[in-house]
Amino acid sequence: MSKLKLISVVSMLIILTVLIIPGSLIGQSMSDNQYQSPAAVTETLKKMAGKYTDICELSSIGRSYGGLDIYLLEIAAGRNNSKPGERPAVLVVANSEGFHLAGTEAALNLASTILSAYGKDNYWTAFLNDRAVYIIPLLNPDAASAYFSTPRQERAGNGRPLDEDNDGQVDEDGPEDLDGNGLITLMRVKSPEGRWLIDPEEPRLMRRADPKKGERGEYLLYSEGYDNDADGEINEDGPGGVEINRNFPHDFEYYNQRAGLYPASEPETQALLRFMFGHNHLAGIINFSTENNLLNMQQTGRARAGTDRVRVSSRYATFLGLEPEAEYSLKEIAEAMKSSGMVGAEVEMNENLVATFLGLGPAMNLDRSDQSIYEELQKEYKNGLKEAGLDYLEKRARGVGQGSFPAFCYYQYGVPVFSFDLWQVPETKKSEKREGLTPDRIKSMSSEEFLTLGEEKIAVFLKEQGAPSNLNAGRLIKMVESGQLTPVRIAEMMAKRPGVSAGQEKENPEAYLLDYSDTVLKGQGFVDWKIFNHPDLGQVEIGGFVPYLKHVPPMDQLQDSLKFHIQFSQKLMQRWPVLSVKETKAENLGAGLYRVTIYLQNEGWLPTSLAQGRRSLAAYPIRASLKLSEQQKLFAGRPVEMIPVLQGGESKKLEWTVQAKKGSNLKVIVRSNRINPVDVTIKLD
Repeated sequence: MSKLKLISVVSMLIILTVLIIPGSLIGQSMSDNQYQSPAAVTETLKKMAGKYTDICELSSIGRSYGGLDIYLLEIAAGRNNSKPGERPAVLVVANSEGFHLAGTEAALNLASTILSAYGKDNYWTAFLNDRAVYIIPLLNPDAASAYFSTPRQERAGNGRPLDEDNDGQVDEDGPEDLDGNGLITLMRVKSPEGRWLIDPEEPRLMRRADPKKGERGEYLLYSEGYDNDADGEINEDGPGGVEINRNFPHDFEYYNQRAGLYPASEPETQALLRFMFGHNHLAGIINFSTENNLLNMQQTGRARAGTDRVRVSSRYATFLGLEPEAEYSLKEIAEAMKSSGMVGAEVEMNENLVATFLGLGPAMNLDRSDQSIYEELQKEYKNGLKEAGLDYLEKRARGVGQGSFPAFCYYQYGVPVFSFDLWQVPETKKSEKREGLTPDRIKSMSSEEFLTLGEEKIAVFLKEQGAPSNLNAGRLIKMVESGQLTPVRIAEMMAKRPGVSAGQEKENPEAYLLDYSDTVLKGQGFVDWKIFNHPDLGQVEIGGFVPYLKHVPPMDQLQDSLKFHIQFSQKLMQRWPVLSVKETKAENLGAGLYRVTIYLQNEGWLPTSLAQGRRSLAAYPIRASLKLSEQQKLFAGRPVEMIPVLQGGESKKLEWTVQAKKGSNLKVIVRSNRINPVDVTIKLD
């Protein structure tokens, strides 16, 4: 092989390496403006595990429907002292949607930050010696792969084929890249059945016709493609897939194919649930996804146990002493059920159980006790965003949805879960928004510049200025082309007309996306509409927003948010409960009797269990066991004391009276599945 050919081969290998493994590896910055494909994520994880062999292990918890491994990185030090599975742990999960590539980057960078801190930072060194961190950076690799495929189409479903049009075939009518630009956008076609209009304020945008205002739709919208199965529909059964973040067993959407045939029907969901139930020492969860439950703490769904007032059927009302026609809160019904003796004293009757009894569906609101915790953290989170200069809009923050992973974590698994969306399309300030066409702007243009505006923009200008109906954009363009009119003359004519008052029309809900594309992305976020002769629909226009615009920003725009959320996630980990013995006493009562007292304290900020965890019976109490030798006897107190919960900073006094020899030792063992174990030895002097 010649030297020149060898150089060419090496250069090609370098280029392929950059294409196949984009994004940040250990020690690299993420300023290359690229995200990591599932294959690249795997390579990154392997490099981490290879570099930090003493504290890091990589394993697969299962495979996606499409056959891709779902990797988990276990970070824990001091393995000779205790197994990671015996310690309280934090689980970090990212990108259950597949298109939330920012979440994968956040999880990988959080892992790298924690790993590099071990041995250098005293806190994180101690943390990893006593605890474990599990990181799953890509839960939905099938959907994530779509971003790196051509043509690019936004996708949230895994690789499972679906028969979405119930014709006995699967995935037979998907989109095609008709204009050959590598992107799947939209087609708009004029039709009497249309429900959409071109927005008069911005002809690149579409808006729904409002019948209340007497509007009639003019356009139908389709995704770009053909009617492949000749059933009269366009792209109604494309590449299928179940959306993993709708497949978890809380408030599951039955009879919705995209949510799955049944809860946890998908291998990705099953793999994660198997891991979680096999690791019942998980004390809390951090989730990087499209949901942000610190900005929006509400869950969207059907019933809202704890807030609804409901009627009780006459069958039960009479028995409970209630009026059948009256409405009662769930709390009032719970009290009535307790008073009636309908449930035993050992059952903790609460609003969730009442909602289930009445068939109202699952709990949908944070428990009141837990809500105060989330509200306090919400304040801290908002202040942190403000200090970091991150412009987040609460109105766009998405709460947890039906069948979502964070909803399951809180309502059924019963642990604190904090979900972050990491980035929102910034909204241009009103003063910074594009200035529309005005007579003054037209006046400053040459005839050539005016003609380049195009017919749609000129039509909007004429409408805004109240131009007569006989002066349409096409006629005006011809007059300028022929020299009959100049932009100066047009401006003078329009300046004499009353125009349309500002703010008369409500702004298009997608206007901010177009502003972002125009001002920040220099127009790269939107494909201008172009005519295409479609074999089924006739003349259509193809264009619209590019795929992933809302969720996958240029990497340089994500950096500040990644830095903030990684730091905030680390702060949350430091808030987890920590059990300690504040004080011990052994008082000699004489005659070989001793009164033994210990004070347990939660040194953490979060409680040892959430109220919802106790409601759902997912949180174990703290169990303090007194261990006696054969020569020692218990005179007062119980050999096992159960403590349901210790709030942050709270202490609990435990006391026993025992008969024992002077100089002997007593041992108290304190355990709960999601907090650190405590062993206490007390010498009886």
